Order: sequence, then C-alpha cells, then structure tokens
Amino acid sequence: LWPAADRAAVVAWLALLAIASAARAALFVAYRARAPKDGPGLLAWERPYVWTLLASSATWGLGAAWIMPKGSLLHQALTIFVLVGMAGAALAAYSAIRKLVVATLVLVLAPATLRLFASPDVNANLVGVGVLLFLLSSFRASRVISDTLQQNFQMTHALREAAASAERIASIDALTGLTNRRSFEERAESPFQFCQRNALPIAAVVIDLDHFKQINDTRGHAVGDEAIRHCAKLIQSGLRRSDLCCRWGGEEFVVLLPGTSLAQAEVVAEEIRATIEQTPVPTGDGPLRVTASLGVAEGMETLESLIHRADLALYDAKREGRNRVARGRATAPAEAIPA
Repeated sequence: LWPAADRAAVVAWLALLAIASAARAALFVAYRARAPKDGPGLLAWERPYVWTLLASSATWGLGAAWIMPKGSLLHQALTIFVLVGMAGAALAAYSAIRKLVVATLVLVLAPATLRLFASPDVNANLVGVGVLLFLLSSFRASRVISDTLQQNFQMTHALREAAASAERIASIDALTGLTNRRSFEERAESPFQFCQRNALPIAAVVIDLDHFKQINDTRGHAVGDEAIRHCAKLIQSGLRRSDLCCRWGGEEFVVLLPGTSLAQAEVVAEEIRATIEQTPVPTGDGPLRVTASLGVAEGMETLESLIHRADLALYDAKREGRNRVARGRATAPAEAIPA
C-alpha cells in the first residue's frame, strides 16, 4: 500500500496500531504477572480485555478503510485480503464469546466494505459483495461454533460433577456417612507419613460394638442399623478435625489419631466408650443400651501394622469382659472371642 496510499495517513494509522497493540501487550503482561486463578479474579480482567480488543479491531477496520487507495482495485483487494485474514483469526480465537466475535468482525470488515460499496467501480462493488457474504457466513459460523463450545463446556462440567459425586459416594459409608475403609486407608497415608517424618506419635483405636449379633437377632436389622448410625455419630463427635474415623466393616470402627501418644489415645478411647454406654439408642420400642470394646495402639511402623495391633488389643478387651479399653500387644490371642 505504501506506493499507492497517502503515506502520512499510513504512518498515522501504523502509530495508532502500535498504541493499541502496546495497550494489549501491557494488559497481557499485567495479567500474567498477577495470574489470577479464581472466578472473581478472572472476571475483573474481562472488561479491560474486551475494550482493548474492540479498540484494536476498530483501529484495524477504520484505519484500513481510511488508507485504502481509491483508484487501485489491486490494492483494495490486498487490503480486504488482510482484513479477511484478521477476521478469520478473530473467529477462531474468540468464538466461545459470540457477541465479541460479531463485534470484532463488524469493526474489522464493515468500514472497508462500506467503502467498496460507495465506490463507482463495479468491480469494487463486487469485492464488497464477496466481503459481505463472508461476513454473513462468519456470523452463522460463529453461532454454530459458540453453541458447540457451550454444549461441550456444559457436558464437561456435568461429567466432572458426576465424577466428583461418584468419588464422594465411593468414599463414604452409606449407612453412617463416615469414611469407608478404602477411602480411610488412602487418606490415612498422608497424616501417617507426616508423623513419621516429624517424629510425632500416632495412635489407632479400633472400636467394636458388643453383642451386636444379639441386637440383630432380637431387635431386628433395622434397629441394628440405627445402633450403628447412632454410635458413629457419638464417635465422630468426640474427635478433632485432624482425626480420621471410618466404618471398618459391620459394627467395627477405626479411628486414627495423629500427634497422639498412647496415653492420650487411651483417654480419647475411654471417653468414646463412656459416651456410647451412657447414650442409649432411641428406638420405637424404647431406648437400647449399647456398649463397645476398644483396642488402642501407638506406633510408627506401618498403618496396617498399627491397626492390626489395635485390633489385637480389641480382642483383649473382649476377652476381659467387654465394655472396656485395652492397650495394644505384640501377639494375637490364642483364640478369638465372638462379638
């Protein structure tokens, strides 16, 4: 365009383009420096981003129409070629926001297109018709792309929500709302390793409801389920936020106490035992008194070994008469005591 256009106009246009580009570059640098990650932080940048984009698009569209030579169809076609390329890039880059795409396309192409229609040259008018058809088809394409992207976004969001929900369901015991055994074993690794690295004590408590089979046989499984739910709430209410509690299986629960010595764990276990004993299960046939036996162990060997030793202590509590707390021991009892 330099030989055929008004050079002063070209220089002025290039200067305006440089200013608009510098403003957008400064915006990008500031955004990268702050790197917002949350929703409100990102939305705060939306308005300046849109305004700088529209200003840059208007500079391209109005400036190109201003400097486009009147008497040279070749130079006019070259100008339109560049603008159509800009419009195509905008369509590809901003298609997720259809209104922004439409505004950008209009600002980039409309001024030069009107200039072509205003020309007495029929060939220039025909070029304008071609640009207009491209503009209309781009509007249609932007709608299709935007709708497709929106559907994909909604589907992706729904899939993520479903996956998160499935993960939550898979990690929670349906009867008690406590963590289940699989999830407990996964979550317990982190505090267990933390205590190992920092030479902190860690203790486990294994809890088993006494004579639970008798409750099921005499009062029914519905009452048995209610007893499990009731005791789960009582156990959870006596723990810290840093403690982990799960339903290990059946009427058995496991509690992990990070940063807790054996003596401290015995105190916690005794409080749980007393709370269960003193808080009957409300049922339709009147309160049901439930007791529990608890085994306590402390150690830093492995999570599996720690729970195993607490389970051995539970057998001791059963053997010694139930409704009591027993410390961990190194070997298993000679014979199992029924629940």
